[in-house]
Amino acid sequence: MRKLLLPSLAFALLLAACDKAPPPSQASAAASTAGTHASRCPADDFDAFLPLFQNDVSLQKAYVTDPLQSDSVDPNADPEPKPVSKMLGKAEVKFPVMPSQADQAKDGLTITRTATGPTEVTIKLAKPDTDYQMSFFFRKDGCWRLYRVKDDSL
Repeated sequence: MRKLLLPSLAFALLLAACDKAPPPSQASAAASTAGTHASRCPADDFDAFLPLFQNDVSLQKAYVTDPLQSDSVDPNADPEPKPVSKMLGKAEVKFPVMPSQADQAKDGLTITRTATGPTEVTIKLAKPDTDYQMSFFFRKDGCWRLYRVKDDSL
């Protein structure tokens, strides 16, 4: 009986040691940090959400729909420019999607906010005396998300 008890005890101790999770690595810590944006909305109010979104690329990555609707104008279409619409997977989206407030000021962009309803807001960035005009369409579904980008620049 004694011979059976020692191997069984050693086996139980070995199983207990294997049951413990290894300490988290830096990669898993970074992954959990990136996941916190997706699990908790940074702001319920759009006026509070927008500056956070504009100035933080990680927030942009977390709060852009997949796929993202991208509308633009093909200036080389014949006989005249024509609209082009694409659905971009997250891997195809170039970040930052929206310039930061500092970049907007540096580039002389003006911002216009239009609420099309309690859960829909459009932001238009334009540069006076140029053809630069970008529109960003946000919808609140639990949290605000950018679901469409429209580039009317030629």
